[in-house]
Amino acid sequence: MRIERTLFWFRDRDEELSELHERFYGLGFFLNRLLNEVYGGKKIKFININFTSPETFIKFPVVKKNSTDYYRGHMNCHVEFQVKEFVSLDYDQQKKSIWHRAFEFLISSAVFLKNQELEKAVNYAYAKGLEQNLNPDYKMVEADVVIHGEQLKAALWVNFREDGMYANLTLEREGQLLFQKNIDKTKNGIGFFLEMFHRIESDNDAIIIKGDKDIDYLPLRVPIDISVLK
Repeated sequence: MRIERTLFWFRDRDEELSELHERFYGLGFFLNRLLNEVYGGKKIKFININFTSPETFIKFPVVKKNSTDYYRGHMNCHVEFQVKEFVSLDYDQQKKSIWHRAFEFLISSAVFLKNQELEKAVNYAYAKGLEQNLNPDYKMVEADVVIHGEQLKAALWVNFREDGMYANLTLEREGQLLFQKNIDKTKNGIGFFLEMFHRIESDNDAIIIKGDKDIDYLPLRVPIDISVLK
């Protein structure tokens, strides 16, 4: 990927708002995926969008309000952020607020950095994200499998929720969902969770999920009853 990571951070005075970091980790990951669908500019290692309270800028004047700095592939955006107003919103309103503020600031940052490729990618990602209702869920791994002699599509999804990230196995026939099973769960922000599953295989009456050797339950065998196909 030309942009390795995009992360949202939240800060109020001396306090790092880690709960908000974690809650919106999936949204930052979603933005990063969409940016990379079209971005063709110079490589960016990190885009850190720091949502920062006005009081923080006062306490730490070295950090300039609504500013962007870029150094050796690390892009840091410092966005003024009203914490009390934000936490009064419901979860969906919070996602929309972050998405809109991130878009506004990334566009101005792209212009400031004279990065037209980033400007194009930000416009694309903003519209595409709204089109998908800001749903960051995606297929980590997918494969064609044969179960009980029938050709099916298997996929392992990551589903981002307020309380954590879930890995869900699905089986489909011509777009019809036949089977779904939760495989694992972890808290938001654990990036390794998104990389530890490597491939899906089948063994007649079961799905075999393979991945990182350090995960003690992998490879995982998931039996599929023939009644699932009826």
